[in-house]
Amino acid sequence: MLTIAGLALAGASPAAAQLTKFSPNDKAFAYTTKSNTLVSVWQQKSGYSHADYYRKASSGTQRHLWNKSGVNTTVTSGSGSALFKMRVCEWVKDNDDICSGWDTE
Repeated sequence: MLTIAGLALAGASPAAAQLTKFSPNDKAFAYTTKSNTLVSVWQQKSGYSHADYYRKASSGTQRHLWNKSGVNTTVTSGSGSALFKMRVCEWVKDNDDICSGWDTE
């Protein structure tokens, strides 16, 4: 998995990717860039996935970034205040999603 993560982050700046998580079944990978102001979700196996995250400016609001675009696609959030907490989840139809633990700053 480390090789795959390195490929996903190849375009990131050296100080980027401070928060990173693989989903429990390695279907998706979420990471931050631009000093934690952007979050991206890379779908590496079939299915849907999402990152749940919190930003410093609205610390009580959980946000979600979905990737429903297919295998080997990446979606990226708009910029905002820095993220301080993030996890990545695999969507499970008609059931609770399977999520990683939280990565915190």
